[in-house]
Amino acid sequence: MENIESKILQLRENLETAAFLVSKGESEKEAHSQIVQSLVGLSEIEALFLASTSVVDANKSDSKEVNKVNRRLKLWASRQNQINSKILNAFLKLERSGVSSITESDLKKQLPEEASFDSNFLQMKIIADRNHGKVFEQSGEKISIWKPVITGVREYEKKIFDI
Repeated sequence: MENIESKILQLRENLETAAFLVSKGESEKEAHSQIVQSLVGLSEIEALFLASTSVVDANKSDSKEVNKVNRRLKLWASRQNQINSKILNAFLKLERSGVSSITESDLKKQLPEEASFDSNFLQMKIIADRNHGKVFEQSGEKISIWKPVITGVREYEKKIFDI
């Protein structure tokens, strides 16, 4: 925010200088230079502002997704026959058995009868309006629980595995 404020002050100074030069009928070249510098400064302010609002939008999106996942986890706990429950349970079983690096193929091997594994698992890794709820994160081959929903997943795990 401080960077934006300093750029706004610089922008104001440049525009005041340009306005003074124009009103006195002095150095058109210098006035033009001040206006161009002002436009560059305005462009930088715009970029900083857009960057800061996109962070806010991302945080709001994450918060909505966490709420969605927490609602879904309650449903999945009571509907163990759903593919989402089966995928999450497979992950938790592997994790509980001591597997330190769980991959998508590890999960798939746990659910060989599920023809729709790929599409459902994908829906559990993304944030979208009609996804199943982002529960997993993938880094290369490694699958992990998405950090913002770990607490909800651990509560789900306690219910399912009677911990």
